[in-house]
Amino acid sequence: MAQLVKMIVNELNQPPFNLNLTSVTFNALHPPQLLQLLSDVLCEIESKNRVDISDEPVDALALRLLTSLQIFKFKPETEDPNDFREGLISGRPEKINPILNWLLQRREELKKRAYLSRYLVKIDIAPEMRSDSDVLDLYEQYEFLIEEFKQRHKQFEASQIVNDTVIDLRKDLQSMEDDREVLIRRIERTQRKVEGVVNYNQLLSVAKKLRAEKEKNREFQAQKEDQKSYLGHLESRRQRLINQLTEVRKTKANSSGQMLLQRAEDAIRVNQYMINEKLNKETQLVTANIALMEKMLAAPNPTSADLQIVIQKSDDFRSKIAYLTEKRALQNDPIEDGMALYRQQSLITSRKKEACAERLNDLTQEMNTLEAQLQAKKEQLGGQSETALTSEQFKTYVSDLRVKSNVYKQRRAELNDLKAEYGILSRTLEILRAQEGGLTENLDRIETQQGVKGFRETRDLLEKISDEKANTDEEKGRTLEEMSNLVRILNSKISEKKVLLAPLLRELRPLRQTYQESLPEYEAKKREYEAQVQLIENTITSIANVKSGLENEIVTLEERCRQLEADIKENETYLQRATDEMKLYVSGVQQQQTERGKSVRDQLQQKIAEQEKLNAQLRQDQRQLKDNLPQMEEQMKYWEKLEKIFRVKILCQEKQKLQEGTVRRERGRETLVLQ
Repeated sequence: MAQLVKMIVNELNQPPFNLNLTSVTFNALHPPQLLQLLSDVLCEIESKNRVDISDEPVDALALRLLTSLQIFKFKPETEDPNDFREGLISGRPEKINPILNWLLQRREELKKRAYLSRYLVKIDIAPEMRSDSDVLDLYEQYEFLIEEFKQRHKQFEASQIVNDTVIDLRKDLQSMEDDREVLIRRIERTQRKVEGVVNYNQLLSVAKKLRAEKEKNREFQAQKEDQKSYLGHLESRRQRLINQLTEVRKTKANSSGQMLLQRAEDAIRVNQYMINEKLNKETQLVTANIALMEKMLAAPNPTSADLQIVIQKSDDFRSKIAYLTEKRALQNDPIEDGMALYRQQSLITSRKKEACAERLNDLTQEMNTLEAQLQAKKEQLGGQSETALTSEQFKTYVSDLRVKSNVYKQRRAELNDLKAEYGILSRTLEILRAQEGGLTENLDRIETQQGVKGFRETRDLLEKISDEKANTDEEKGRTLEEMSNLVRILNSKISEKKVLLAPLLRELRPLRQTYQESLPEYEAKKREYEAQVQLIENTITSIANVKSGLENEIVTLEERCRQLEADIKENETYLQRATDEMKLYVSGVQQQQTERGKSVRDQLQQKIAEQEKLNAQLRQDQRQLKDNLPQMEEQMKYWEKLEKIFRVKILCQEKQKLQEGTVRRERGRETLVLQ
């Protein structure tokens, strides 16, 4: 569990979660917080907005979580769905932690599944709505669009694979082009260097021979390394054989002919026991099983009444066997019967012997398997060590590997498509099963209305019984002998069990009495313990509630305290200013300078005097404007008339120029051309 929590915390501390959790803080999360965390992870995988589970009803929350897990094909460890659902809704860590680990480890794969489920999970329509033609047409169109989406998605996946392949090829081509350009530049630079060299052709041929000799030298070095490695392999093999020979010699020196003979006799006894007793018993058991099967096949078809009779007889036999076993155990005292102890020891010894034989058989089979694997590995390694890949073989291997890689990517894409289709078909199967349940209910309702309730179940049962009878009518025989063989086997087993159970029954009687005596006390203590646990849990819950309330109250009071301290500081400032002003006013000194300058009263009086002077000046200007207003209006009229006179003169002058000649205007001048 600690390793599981560590993996979950590592995933949650990475983007996009970034929760900065530790194992301690994660283990300290309460069940609602774990549920909220699970909901956040599911929302992130499904690319949905975060949902606050405190605002969501419990039924809606359970439906949402279980639907998402069903789409993701999560398989719980428990086989009881009710237990899993209760554990999930209650937020128990042993249920939530495996789900979180499974989701976080497969986040990218589940994102793709969630994306496909938005469009591929079909809408469930009630059977009575399917009779409507419009609804049926829309549903057929909806199914056609789903199929079209499947094809488009497959094409998109294939194009992604092709795109990746094309990108890889482009990168390879680009790197090859770069290498080619580098080689061309090197060749050109080398040619420029050797253009003026004397005996250029002769030196070039010598350089070619030198390169060929260097290549041969490298090949010889490679062969030398191969021979060295092969020699080392032979040396290790020789050393191993020497060690084996030494061990054999030591064993031979320490063992005499008598010891070897004793070992051979032990091996012979073991093999004789395996052949004569173990294999004989196994053969007899298999033969008895085959005979029993043949008898059952030859027997006629049993009806339900026959089966009931057989079950009743089997129960009677079991009760009689139990009664006889207990009676014989009470009658046969092992202390009085001197052979009972030896029988028990003999039985225990025979069982140990059978267990040892089984163990020997298993070890022998395992040794043979390991020897075969070892021989295969030796042959594989021996075949690889004799040959070495050349450069051409290595290039061929790389090209084959690249082709296989492309094929693997294609197969992987097909496998993903098949997985997606499997998810779709699984969802379709679930929908069809749900529809089957609805149709079954409708059939039951129709049968009830028609007064033939249970007709379908009765018909299926009759068909099943007739099929079973037809199958078992072909199997006849073997009833009485089979029962006698079964009774003999049971009697032998009963006798063995009686020997083993006799001392245990005697020890069990006082223990039963002690158990019956201590059971009421245990129940009382258990109830008292549960009551104390419940009381402690209630007390802890109430204390936690009180603690949270007090913490909230402390935060509120601290905020109020900070606000009051700020108000006090501000009021102290105002109070200090008012005290200073009061002192200045009481002392009667009007122009006394304080540390900050003039007093506020003097400053206000000075501003009042300045405003009064400004007001008097403005009033004086207003009176002057009122007195001069008629003269100014008359003067304004004179100016307007003068402006009109000048405009008339200019107009007249323009007309006179037009009558006497042509006026040309050019760049700030006028020219009169006479006719």
